[in-house]
Amino acid sequence: MSLFENLLRRFRFVRRLERKINHLEHTVSRLQTEAEDTKMAYPPGHFYSPLPSRAEVAEVFSRGGFGPPFPGINLNESQQLRLLEEFAATYAQMPFPETARPGWRFHLSNPSYGAFDAIMLWSMLRHAQTRRVIEVGSGYSSAAMLDLNEHVFGRRLSLTFIDPDMGRLRPLLKPDDLQSVTLIEKRVQDVPLSTFASLAEGDVLFIDSSHVSKLGSDVNHLFFQVLPLVRLGVYVHIHDVAGNFEYPRSWFEEGRAWNEQYLLRAFLMHNTDFEIVLFSGWLFNRDPGFFQRHMPLCASGGGGQIWIRRVQDGLRP
Repeated sequence: MSLFENLLRRFRFVRRLERKINHLEHTVSRLQTEAEDTKMAYPPGHFYSPLPSRAEVAEVFSRGGFGPPFPGINLNESQQLRLLEEFAATYAQMPFPETARPGWRFHLSNPSYGAFDAIMLWSMLRHAQTRRVIEVGSGYSSAAMLDLNEHVFGRRLSLTFIDPDMGRLRPLLKPDDLQSVTLIEKRVQDVPLSTFASLAEGDVLFIDSSHVSKLGSDVNHLFFQVLPLVRLGVYVHIHDVAGNFEYPRSWFEEGRAWNEQYLLRAFLMHNTDFEIVLFSGWLFNRDPGFFQRHMPLCASGGGGQIWIRRVQDGLRP
């Protein structure tokens, strides 16, 4: 091997070694950054930590007693029961197919938005004679509204879907949907407040958020900035709300320490500007037999939604 070839070989070896060292340095830097991001001053279960420990979860659920009653909250029971009777009377007209069908985007056996939720959604939009829906979060619920608009409501609905990631919704859309709906692929925090202030009586703000209240979150923005703006008669739907205002134990065991419904419960206490219109989880817990007798597709439960409506202006800006 000539001197030149030997030097070239050594040069290539050094270059490869430099690249490996650079890669290693980048990896170490990334791991250090991730470690800083995940470093917690207080472990789960500590009284300063927002995250419960497994022992804390077990202790709380063994004690139970979550409610009802819910002090300070008017469940508007008689009105809810009248509304549920109305829904039961029209249940036989429920339009959704149980399994996938050509021409439909939505079916009841989908993996994320079940029969109870879909039937309550159809019933509420019909009851309210809704003209416009702004949905925060998108997916099968959006597909259900698109189908209702096409097959049931004569395309009277104006639909706006807001989500920073439309990956769940786009595969469900028909080719011409993009011409008839508004997709805003942004965080709700980045959407002008005037978008929500434009909702009118009977319209719906449909919220299916991250379910996490924290610094800069969508939940904080919705409760602190958006809800104060909605007008009289506007309905607000909030998803994944349990009938006892407590998340299922299994969710904590899966690592989901959500907290949105605690903020919702505090929002509803002594609140005379908004009334509860439909609290599906509470209604099911109150009388599951009613659903077995009159709305059998809802009989397995799973409906995690609450509908509220603005009934007074109060301190609205």
